[in-house]
Amino acid sequence: MQVKEDISLTREEIDQLIKKKLILLNEIDRNQGKGSEYIRILSEIALLKLEIEEFEESENYFKTCLAFFEKQSDNLGKAAVLGLLGALFYKKDQFEESINYYRQGDLLYKELLQFKEQTTCLIGIGSAYLKLNKLDEASDIFFKCSAICADNHDVYGLLECLQNLIFIYEKEEKWDVVFELYKKTLKAFKELKDRQGMIVSYFNLGILKKKKNYEEALIYFKKGTNVAIDSNYSELIVKGLSYIAECLFYTGKIRDATNQLIKSLHLAEEIKAKNAIIQISVLLKSFGLSETDIQESLKKYREDRKITKNK
Repeated sequence: MQVKEDISLTREEIDQLIKKKLILLNEIDRNQGKGSEYIRILSEIALLKLEIEEFEESENYFKTCLAFFEKQSDNLGKAAVLGLLGALFYKKDQFEESINYYRQGDLLYKELLQFKEQTTCLIGIGSAYLKLNKLDEASDIFFKCSAICADNHDVYGLLECLQNLIFIYEKEEKWDVVFELYKKTLKAFKELKDRQGMIVSYFNLGILKKKKNYEEALIYFKKGTNVAIDSNYSELIVKGLSYIAECLFYTGKIRDATNQLIKSLHLAEEIKAKNAIIQISVLLKSFGLSETDIQESLKKYREDRKITKNK
């Protein structure tokens, strides 16, 4: 069964495509009857109808497909339609109905050992629970899903579950749980060799740590900044240096903090990051530096940098 249509078309183009497929559908019906090919085209039309939010027709078409697969005892086709009906009702904001269809799809995919498709249904269920503000139920589903993803080496699915869990536990202000979830997220990004994801995870770990311990937070900020430097992500380098400076300041290392901010300001000016320039300048002034002090420190940093480069 065709369960996914690559849709990157305008509304008018989708309407035209539907018309063509309906003509084709009628031809197939006349020549071959309502068999597998008919259902394949009908499912494509249902997907297109879902894309343009013509929900009633989309639902009717999907249910016709579902009846066909039930008659054929085709559990894989049936599971696919149930998942799509889950997506349809989610889009209609009918979240209880969405959960009902996703659960049926989940059970079938579990029996069929189709773990990737099963996780899609579970993420749909968890997302619907989030919309209903049933955080405990959503959390249970996302933990279950993350375990399945981990067992089957589905790193992208795992990351999606972890991000949803982080959202839940941040909302509940359970920071110890959030910290452990960010550590798992960091591990997943490392596995994917996603440097930007690694940097953001390190920074998030640092942000959580600085609620209690600036020395420990500094370790994570330095790790994230080093990855940013290695990857040449200028904006993330600026952010990391600012985090490092903040930690140094609150641990009493004012001179080191100032030097980090001057370094960060230099880079921010190089990449023309206006907001960062303003924020860093405000921080430096809060350290007691005047605008003249800042400009003189910048000048000295740049001169020292030139000397170091020329050696």
